[in-house]
Amino acid sequence: MNASTKRCIRRQYLFDVGAAILFFGALTQQAELRQTATIAVSELAAQGYKIPSEGDPVRVFPALTSGAFSGSHAGGWRPGSIYLRQQPQGGLSEAVYLRHELFHEASHRSCGGRLPAWAEEAGAMYFSGELASLAPGDWPGSLELQRIKNRVRQGAELDSNDREALARMLVNTGWPSEPCAVSAKLNEMLGQAFDDAGDSSFLLMSLLSGRILTSGGDQVSRLPPGSLLKIPYTAALAQADPDLLGTELAVSDTEKLLRRREQFQGERYRLLLSPIKDLKLPAQTEPSDLQTWRSYLGERNADGDFALQANLPELALTMRAALLSKPEYFRGLSQNGILPNSTLAGQRETDKKLLRQLQVLAKTGTVSTVDGHPLAGHLMLAWPATHPVFLAIFRQRGVSGAAILSKAAALLSTWQRDYPSRFAAVRVSLLSSTNPASWNAEAECPLVADQYRRFTICGQFRITSTARASRSERIVKGVLRQTDEHGVTVLETDVDSYVDGVLAAEAQNLAGSAREAMRAVIAWNGSHGSHRHNESSSLCDTTHCMVYLGELPEDKPRRSSHTDIALLTLLDQLAAKSGLNWLPFANGGDQHWQRQLSSAELSRAFAENQILDIRRERRKDGELFIRLFYPTSEELLSCEIFRNTLKLPSCPDSVTAADGQTWQFAGIGAGHGLGLSIDRAQALAEGGRTEEQILRDAYGQSR
Repeated sequence: MNASTKRCIRRQYLFDVGAAILFFGALTQQAELRQTATIAVSELAAQGYKIPSEGDPVRVFPALTSGAFSGSHAGGWRPGSIYLRQQPQGGLSEAVYLRHELFHEASHRSCGGRLPAWAEEAGAMYFSGELASLAPGDWPGSLELQRIKNRVRQGAELDSNDREALARMLVNTGWPSEPCAVSAKLNEMLGQAFDDAGDSSFLLMSLLSGRILTSGGDQVSRLPPGSLLKIPYTAALAQADPDLLGTELAVSDTEKLLRRREQFQGERYRLLLSPIKDLKLPAQTEPSDLQTWRSYLGERNADGDFALQANLPELALTMRAALLSKPEYFRGLSQNGILPNSTLAGQRETDKKLLRQLQVLAKTGTVSTVDGHPLAGHLMLAWPATHPVFLAIFRQRGVSGAAILSKAAALLSTWQRDYPSRFAAVRVSLLSSTNPASWNAEAECPLVADQYRRFTICGQFRITSTARASRSERIVKGVLRQTDEHGVTVLETDVDSYVDGVLAAEAQNLAGSAREAMRAVIAWNGSHGSHRHNESSSLCDTTHCMVYLGELPEDKPRRSSHTDIALLTLLDQLAAKSGLNWLPFANGGDQHWQRQLSSAELSRAFAENQILDIRRERRKDGELFIRLFYPTSEELLSCEIFRNTLKLPSCPDSVTAADGQTWQFAGIGAGHGLGLSIDRAQALAEGGRTEEQILRDAYGQSR
């Protein structure tokens, strides 16, 4: 295109856009400003931008100093309207600010909001001419660069310091003239808000133990949680009416929650948030400083930043701690989607019906730009409402938290089948002979406790034991509860963590289909074992041929495994046909055995100077115990602990003193002598039998 053609096109643009820019008030008298606008719009049109037309003009008004348009502003823009201050402060003229705002108008018409906010501002600054006084070579320092990068990543509005740094970057890098283009160099340096967060991510966790059951998408990137922070805020309230709280949370009523701030416990709040690394919350302030308080509930602080950012595992542990801390406060979240003004009220009825079927507690959290466009959404679900055992967190870029429900519902339908609530929890009476006060949380795993219940932020405890046949030190994961000050301590954990602990104690070397069959039996017994001890509705950790010793402290983290629900359903059928509420194990069938031990060997095994007598006792509920008599005391042990200590094949049927120096033990089979045999299961697996065939062999009616 030659120079003559370009001049012709330029004159045509000037002619066409004259009626597309309407000036009002005192601005109508400024012919030079009108000429500036006409030239600016023609330049934008020449670059390929959509510009105002006579039928769809842009209006330019004199700016007032009242309202949001303060004395420090020189120009403002809304779609179709520009607000311009006459004689602005600083060294730039009205014409520069007019060109700046006209770029925003053209970008709005051409790019449809696709440009990140910082990029549109950079384009407007470069087009306006406001960089004319800057010389290349002067780059922002590392601290300045990190500050603007953080604010861009959080979608914060750029302040004067940010704009100054951006201007110095622009004069060195330039800006592309193509419509809606972004400088590749600046995009690499700054990026979009949460640009590395991934399109969508999810995580399913056991609420009891903190074990991650399954996950997908980006688990690493850090985002502000939005209104999900209302969960730990609520849990940090000393006193509140649970019914009213439930409604306020379901509708995400910030104002009503803020009115409860006099009950807020800052130390408790920070404890619940301790899973989040690099936590930099503003200090707790006077009740009148509402902006800081709003940041505690997930909104931006006074600087336009967010108080914290978290990856999905950190966020899930924080939500878990809050839900366990004050479970009664969150029951009302089951009304989200049912209450007319709740955050999920407008979602599809089929998705909300699924929430009701599963009895789900639901809370949304949305991170938005300063003008209300969603940057990222979060959705927290916990179920069942009466005693939650599952926790799920979802997040997705560019949508509100409520809009995630449709995608989350598809996963919920799958999890309803693969992770049914009835196979989610096990209660285990821990027989460790030690003061519960000495059960320690790790240094990075703080303790949360009330009178008879305790859990840790990360889910696990390190406990020491002086009980016979028990590991001296072990790791257990879950919630510890006591019925009263001197009552039995019961660990409530997830089924798979329990299964891993039993396998480690009973069948370390079992592999293949035999191991999967064994997993299924342990899981089935664990989730059906509440009848074993009526006083605590739990199992014991070293009885019933299912020895649970937790994990060794030096154990390396293992890949999470999950018991096949189809095998558990098969065991339901086999147990029903045989009338069993407990599936026994066998290692040796019905073979008779005898063992003799000297009195000296017996004393060494139990660390006693002398054992005078040994008696076998069976209680009304069928449990077997061994009573040991010493010269000045006596001790009652479960038969399982006794036989494990002496490494007997099974609990002895008879105990006799052969002479003054020898004890004789006799019994039948190994373990209980019936059901799944570890040796036979391994042999069947090596012969090509499947998990189902091994279970049918062990518990079918032909056995």
